[in-house]
Amino acid sequence: MSSLSISTSPDTTLHVRITRPKTNTRKPLLVFLHYWGGSSLTWYKLVFPDSTTTLSSEYPTAAIDLRGWGQSTGPTEDAAGASYSITTMASDIASVLSQLKSHAQNEDLLANGFVLVGHSMGAKVALATLSALPAADLLGALKGLVLVAPAPPTALVLPVEMKEQQKVAYETEDSVRWVATNVLSSVEHLSEGDLDIIVRDSLSGNPLAKAAWPAYGMGEDITDEVSGALLALSAAGIQVRVLAGELDVVERKDRVESEVCRFLEGSGVMVSFRVVPAVKHLLPLESPAAVWEEISHF
Repeated sequence: MSSLSISTSPDTTLHVRITRPKTNTRKPLLVFLHYWGGSSLTWYKLVFPDSTTTLSSEYPTAAIDLRGWGQSTGPTEDAAGASYSITTMASDIASVLSQLKSHAQNEDLLANGFVLVGHSMGAKVALATLSALPAADLLGALKGLVLVAPAPPTALVLPVEMKEQQKVAYETEDSVRWVATNVLSSVEHLSEGDLDIIVRDSLSGNPLAKAAWPAYGMGEDITDEVSGALLALSAAGIQVRVLAGELDVVERKDRVESEVCRFLEGSGVMVSFRVVPAVKHLLPLESPAAVWEEISHF
């Protein structure tokens, strides 16, 4: 596994964890985008070579720290309320892919196209990325998407009390552990090491990145832009695979089906929808085998 730092704007540099199979492959690059509060480490069970559910032996992978999370940097001011928006993060991802493709040492990663794999907020970023990709050389290389407990592309407006609760969810170790074990996961599926990663990631996030999702990220409506991109892709037979946790209270399975799957189908793409039993929101950590199975279709 190697790491890259890729500048996407004067005040933003994204950290990317890269793996390559040891033997030649015709598999697409898997591009992993994490949830609000996570980092590229959220996907360690799927990309670290020593994991029993790793995909890195067959696929090239790129797990990205979104701006302000993990080892990535981001703006220190957010006066316009858009520095950590979904569309801005999508532009980051398009920039990373463009730079990988144009760099001689990394262009091999995209030799067989790519699949966007997004979790929760990262799934919304993945959808927004479709309209940010240069059509000539990257949009046509997209093989599909895997959306894990996805936030919908529609706007979500939370009650004031719930929004205020979200704002303080990642302030202290105790608050992160409480949210992780009572809201985000079925704790019996997590190890203490998993919880340590969750706590470290959530606490280390840039304050502006932490605040952005409840303040305006979840309220962004990206449906028009995404619909246009999906209609252009539908003729190519693009496939989208959607996963939801049976017990998820953050992105409930019925809402995922109605606001994500139905939207995608209405835009002309083929959609597979699967509910994973006995798990909540953190599927990459709670049930990596289920995520592995969906990705393995590509």
